[in-house]
Amino acid sequence: VWRLWGEDKALQVVDQILDGTCDNDDILRCIHFGLLCVQEDASSRPKMSKIVAMLENNSLVLPSTLPPAPSTWKIRNLSLGAQTSSTISGTGSELVSSNY
Repeated sequence: VWRLWGEDKALQVVDQILDGTCDNDDILRCIHFGLLCVQEDASSRPKMSKIVAMLENNSLVLPSTLPPAPSTWKIRNLSLGAQTSSTISGTGSELVSSNY
């Protein structure tokens, strides 16, 4: 999503079943909120009260730029009692995933 956002193609992440059911500006606004909430530096993330205010007030101006995408994502998947850990690193088309 970070890469697509930077390429002005963020709408490509939206499920096609939603095509035409929502305003594209509203969808982009929600994607923007999501990206603000997953910044690598937790202190840079907006407080939930700020997110609620942004959701309730369409005239509230969002930051025009986002910080760079996090360089590494650590994802823990717990499913059916099996525990795996994945690390995804890199940016854009250079993402590499390793499971261990």
